[in-house]
Amino acid sequence: MRRSYVSYFLALASCAVTLLLESCAAQAPPPGGPEDKTPPKVDTTTPHDRQINVPTDTRIYFRFDRDVDRASFQSAFSITPYLNGTPKYHWSGHKEVIVELPERLRDSTTYTVQLTRDLKSRRGNTLLNPARITFATGPLIDTGSLAGFLLTPISGQQLKASEIFIFAYDITVRNPDTLNLSHTAPDLLTQPSDQGTWQFLSMKVGHHYRVFAVADAYRNHVYDPGVDAFGVPTGDVFLDSASKSNVFIRMSPMKDTIPPELQDAEVVDSFHVRAHFSEAIDSNSVHAGNFVLSGIPIVAAFRENPERKPGQITLLTAAPLAPNANYTLEARRDSVRDLGMNEVSDSACKVTFSAPLTLRSAIAPKFSFIGIRDSALDIPTMPSILVTFSDAVNWDSLKSTICLIDSGGRAVAMNFQRSDDQHVYLTTRDSLLSNVLYTIRIRKGGIQSPISAIRDTAKDTTIRFRFRTTSARDFGKLSGEITIADSFFSQNPAGALVVQVFQTPANIIRQMVLPHGTKHYFFEQVPNGTFRVRGYYTRSGSSEYESGTVSPWKPGLPSGDYPREVTTRPRWEMSKIDFEVR
Repeated sequence: MRRSYVSYFLALASCAVTLLLESCAAQAPPPGGPEDKTPPKVDTTTPHDRQINVPTDTRIYFRFDRDVDRASFQSAFSITPYLNGTPKYHWSGHKEVIVELPERLRDSTTYTVQLTRDLKSRRGNTLLNPARITFATGPLIDTGSLAGFLLTPISGQQLKASEIFIFAYDITVRNPDTLNLSHTAPDLLTQPSDQGTWQFLSMKVGHHYRVFAVADAYRNHVYDPGVDAFGVPTGDVFLDSASKSNVFIRMSPMKDTIPPELQDAEVVDSFHVRAHFSEAIDSNSVHAGNFVLSGIPIVAAFRENPERKPGQITLLTAAPLAPNANYTLEARRDSVRDLGMNEVSDSACKVTFSAPLTLRSAIAPKFSFIGIRDSALDIPTMPSILVTFSDAVNWDSLKSTICLIDSGGRAVAMNFQRSDDQHVYLTTRDSLLSNVLYTIRIRKGGIQSPISAIRDTAKDTTIRFRFRTTSARDFGKLSGEITIADSFFSQNPAGALVVQVFQTPANIIRQMVLPHGTKHYFFEQVPNGTFRVRGYYTRSGSSEYESGTVSPWKPGLPSGDYPREVTTRPRWEMSKIDFEVR
């Protein structure tokens, strides 16, 4: 009995020790306590910043105020000018590290060691701003500085500042004509702040630099075409003084360089073939004339579901398809393009397919959707209203099928802007009256197919959608002056400035293309709210933004943003919203 009691207490003691060890190992924050979001900081470095006469066999030492993630340190660490080889990292715990460089430093050379915002604490908190130290292996440190601002993209994916790097190449000592930016690492590297500001230090006064922004996806410190988004300024920079600033770089979406492929085709019914591409196709390519089908004319092309299936195009044939017959569909290579304007692949522009043994009959087009709800309020006085049908429609029939009526029963002149043969945008030729009730009438029986063999025998009815335009008294106004060098207009007789008012980079509220040489802008009907204003220059006078390219090198065109948000109020003009485009 006594022995069993001893065994029992020994077992309890063993359990207690185990629980104690487990609780010590799991060093979690107290339950209910605030989450630690403190970013790491550099406490000490050797060499220290601005140190001169540093030995060429030096090692770089860092000590942090908290534990850091070792893998993120290796990703964040860089030294410029770059060295050949891979550094070695000697850690003491997670707060101290010695970096053994792969080769000796050069004599009388200024170096910059940087930790980018990839550096994280062990709790996942990232460095707020890049940390850097500059030192020289001789008695002098280069003192030139270059600063600028990173602007958000006009369209496409918006990136975090921590994902973007600014590269600088000294093209005074490099041949810019043979410089391969996809294989050569930059001479200097930095990152923008969350507000978009960036700065290079320790540059050589009197030298020319090629500078651009890269979303370096692989963190390999080179530009990878088709992978990395980029931003290009209006030209190379000459550092003619100890300090230069106001270099604007507008980010651009990643350039798609992969051509689309026609992957498959299927027969839908006796008059319809559905083509499947490997990616989204540009809406301007969705035309009947861009496709050839085994000698059968194609009279219409449309995308049934452009949001969910942008690579799917439905074709309407002029004659019925034969059951169990084989067909070849070809996309014209010089006419069908993806959203990146890449032509369809030469090796994948044709597909062969078979019609099934039984073909169902085609159904006549019907009204499907209108981009406005009945009795809607506050509709713009220059509306653009999408109307969608179930199939391709005869465009000539729409003019007598759809009409816009004002409150006095009078018809209002409209434009029918084709998106594809299934979708149309209704716009007005002139501005509608403010705070007035209007009605869109659609006569169902007037909707016709381009093919006479496809007819609708349903009863002819009329549907109505009423809306009231917004009151002019509810609008605000915006005006300002844009500063830009006159030489851009003198060199391009069609050149113009584009001004946009937007809430998010992709949500443009108002836009105008100013006449050639005009720098003053004025928006009359701006809804109430808080907005940003931006502008850019185009050579052609269109609204398309010309971003330039990295490979081959082609400078971008001037661009700029008003630096603060603008809040509009009814019947109030926000004037002097002035900014620079450079």
